[in-house]
Amino acid sequence: MITKRFSLILGLASLAISLSPESGHSEVKLTEKEDHIRVEIDGNLFTTWQHKAWKAPYLYPVIGPNGVNITRHFPMKDGVPGEQQDHPHHRSIRFSHRNVNGMSFWAPDSKQGGFDATIELEAIEKMESGKVGELVLRSRWLGDGELVLTETTRLRFTPMKDREVLMDYDVILVAAEKDVTFFDEKDGGLGVRVAQSMTVDNKVTNANLGTIVNSRGDRNADAWGKRAEWADYFGPDLTGRTVGIAMFDHPDNLRYPTHWHARTYGLITANRFGAGFFDAKNGAKKGDGDYTIKAGETLTLRHRLFFHHGDAEAANVAERYREYAAGEK
Repeated sequence: MITKRFSLILGLASLAISLSPESGHSEVKLTEKEDHIRVEIDGNLFTTWQHKAWKAPYLYPVIGPNGVNITRHFPMKDGVPGEQQDHPHHRSIRFSHRNVNGMSFWAPDSKQGGFDATIELEAIEKMESGKVGELVLRSRWLGDGELVLTETTRLRFTPMKDREVLMDYDVILVAAEKDVTFFDEKDGGLGVRVAQSMTVDNKVTNANLGTIVNSRGDRNADAWGKRAEWADYFGPDLTGRTVGIAMFDHPDNLRYPTHWHARTYGLITANRFGAGFFDAKNGAKKGDGDYTIKAGETLTLRHRLFFHHGDAEAANVAERYREYAAGEK
């Protein structure tokens, strides 16, 4: 169940967003289909929540402010010219972790530890269209069919000017009848695999036009494993114009500010369970990132993604983050 405290937070956030002068008069429409949930803004596709196509849900495609997809197509759409076909579990945008009680929900096809790990939709708790769209989903994380934890996912879609979008991606994780441990791994958290054209290190075309930057000023490979309040991955989309996907870590989150598993080949992930990897040079040991949710207890994690024109400076990402952290929008 959604806690009273979390409900209050959501209500205040809803009010702040509804009063935003830049949200304009756009309309968000959510539509349940047989195998996915479609999200449209002003009649145009923005994204879909895919909950039956694979062993775990993900958002794909994600249409950027210039009207083209800005996350990688592979493996949902195979054979796209110029795309790297690595890491098939990097499916656009999704929340997961490599080692949860010995099971891999990050790469469930691996059957890590001999377990068949799946994340299955149990119920759509809310689906509301309007000036701001809201989708609340309850899913079950299963290991060989046995319930490990329940995840409530809350997505809010706020249109901004010039087809920019703010998307809140919050999760409430509730351990089932046994304790649930997120073990120290570099692979986990809320992740995005950006379009190939946006990557820093494009091994297909060698046109390395993308950039990673975080709130502390770390760039590209130097951003890997660093703690930061936000991180932004920007570069040219297929129109040739620069766009970005910035991800924000909420100040109330566990181990704020989070570490970032940021890869120059196109991945950016907010992972607060990997200290043994990310802080190894500072003396951290394997296991330092472990975190256990006791049976029946809850962990809430809040994030925001900002799909924007231009680079981080042009899009004023730092100010957008400040507004988010302060609860203004």
